[in-house]
Amino acid sequence: MRLFEGILIAVHTLWLFSFLFRFNAKVKISINVIALFLFVIHLGFEGYRWQMGLTYILFIFLTLLTLKSFIQRNAEKAALECANQKKKVKKLIYITLILIYSFSSYGLVTVMPVFQLPKPTGPFEVGMNSRHLIDESRHSSEQKDRELMIQIWYPAEVEDNAKDIQYESFPYEEWSGTMEFIFSVPRYFFEYLKYAQTNSIKDIAVSNQEKKYPVLLFSHGFGSTRMQSFSQMEELASHGYVVVSVDHTNDAAYTKFPDGREMMNQTDAYSYSFNIEDERDVKARSEDISYVLDQLTSINDKDPQGLFTGKIDIDRIGIFGHSYGGSTAAQALLDDSRISAGINIDGPLHEPVASSGFEQPFMFILDEDYLYLSEEEIQYTNITQEEFQKYHDKISELADFHYKEGIKGDTYMLTFIAGDHYTFTDFPFLSPLLSWNVDIDQFHQVMNRYTLAFFDHYVKDEEIDPLLRKEKKEDQFYYFKTNIKND
Repeated sequence: MRLFEGILIAVHTLWLFSFLFRFNAKVKISINVIALFLFVIHLGFEGYRWQMGLTYILFIFLTLLTLKSFIQRNAEKAALECANQKKKVKKLIYITLILIYSFSSYGLVTVMPVFQLPKPTGPFEVGMNSRHLIDESRHSSEQKDRELMIQIWYPAEVEDNAKDIQYESFPYEEWSGTMEFIFSVPRYFFEYLKYAQTNSIKDIAVSNQEKKYPVLLFSHGFGSTRMQSFSQMEELASHGYVVVSVDHTNDAAYTKFPDGREMMNQTDAYSYSFNIEDERDVKARSEDISYVLDQLTSINDKDPQGLFTGKIDIDRIGIFGHSYGGSTAAQALLDDSRISAGINIDGPLHEPVASSGFEQPFMFILDEDYLYLSEEEIQYTNITQEEFQKYHDKISELADFHYKEGIKGDTYMLTFIAGDHYTFTDFPFLSPLLSWNVDIDQFHQVMNRYTLAFFDHYVKDEEIDPLLRKEKKEDQFYYFKTNIKND
């Protein structure tokens, strides 16, 4: 809840009480004037959002009532004296109205807050840049040529005398499109997200503190968006990485291109393939990753926008992804030798990775109930309870096998006891109802700390952080296992 929203709701609640307890008409007028003043400030500095709709309607309604009571106060007083028998009924109506209004208004703005992403902890400010890529060598029924949107976060150069840094607004279009796909709720209900603020500065110059910066590629989950883990992208970029998140068009929930075209995922949100052998989609995603790497090489040679020429270290590349993006990260390590290390955040392993493994170091970051679905959730999928249980047993077995011996490089496994599949993303910031059982800030701090330690060693080639050598369990929150094979 934003400052003036809370004050405005409180004033309206007092305003309602003024009618319940028959405040003097002049008092009501004074409250009316204060409410009007706050209303103008709220709209001017914070902007409207639909969750405040009851307050807006109530403002008009109470203004009319106040004016009426002021104009007709003498007649109304006489009428009230002659109608004492109606007092209890009126009081009951006012009390009910107050309770409904207070609960609805405070409830909506609290359950669906305008949130602030956590501040990155690294030494760099964060820049952000969007690119539209067209792969003319690949085609599909949905696209003549394969078109991709990528988002790039990077260490930024901010002048010491810079006073007013303009951070970008939260990417509400991508998120509202994703919410529409997942929950079948009109995008309008999530338009208020445009008031949330990020820690990224659009198209600012790349920092000159280092000659060039290593690359981390990110792949989103099925039916999600390249913007799903915005805070994690900012955190990594603040520590000296060029972080590139790819929208896997058609597999993403929603993609908007620079010319205004929109592409929605046409499948059902629960149509994910629970099949280890189904490699078609993850293979196409891996091809997206390799194509993006090709384009980053060209951008580094000569960037048409003038930002990244000579600034990208193409010889130091890592990859990570969430859910189906974690599957993509593993597949890309098998397919593209340019990538030196990878992290799978709560995703399954598909063929051919499931059988063959790969050479590069790898980290599993998992929820203790690894991709588990309840019986109620399974009802929305295209499989039975028995089929899902078989699938779940298999992916758990594969993760354990590859941690121990199926992957040739060093392997690690960070397992969270708290949270669920979407706690790894920024989705819990949408509402406290999505993070009621976990400290989301602490969760992300732990995840980011291990992610940085892993990439700093295996991508930046820094000395291994003792954190990666220590197997630990902390306050029933998470536990960590290490399998360093090449010491």
